[in-house]
Amino acid sequence: MYFSAHFLKCFSILIAVTTSISFAAPAQEAPATGNAQSSAQSAEQQQIARSMNYMLRRAELTRTLAAQHLEYIMSNRENSKIRLIEDASQVMAFDLICEDDQIDGKSLNQIAADITFRIAMLAGKSTIAPRLTELARKQTVEERMALIGDISTTVLMFEIGRRRGLFDALLTDFGQKRFCAGMRTDMRTRFNEMITSIGD
Repeated sequence: MYFSAHFLKCFSILIAVTTSISFAAPAQEAPATGNAQSSAQSAEQQQIARSMNYMLRRAELTRTLAAQHLEYIMSNRENSKIRLIEDASQVMAFDLICEDDQIDGKSLNQIAADITFRIAMLAGKSTIAPRLTELARKQTVEERMALIGDISTTVLMFEIGRRRGLFDALLTDFGQKRFCAGMRTDMRTRFNEMITSIGD
């Protein structure tokens, strides 16, 4: 009888100790798991911060070089290649305002690609050329091409926006219907000339 009582008492103690250990183990592991999760979140936040900083530095560099390149382009408007950039920006700005069945989206995309390429090619003669040469020493070919592409696109979009702003003033004075009717013939002529130029 004593053995049974003693055995049950020891067995009860063993169960209690085992149970306390099994419940204590996860409690001891929890801080380690929490620390791991915290470290992972911290690393992810640091990576996001680095990516954001890179993006902002890249955007600032693109804006700065695009502004300088645009200044060069605007000071050389007598150049026939640069006049073509202005003509293209006018046609694209016109298309944003007026629907015209003779100016199709596919051809406009071809014009945009051609003009972007022309803007990029002018970079070698622009005031930004020395800076691009300096950057090229630290960049891969792909990085250089991406930067020049971003600069050229920014210049073209600014030109389109500038022309759109001038058109908006005419819209205020004449209304959309009269504006589109008055500009349509000239814009179609410029559009067709550019398509022919690209084909050549």
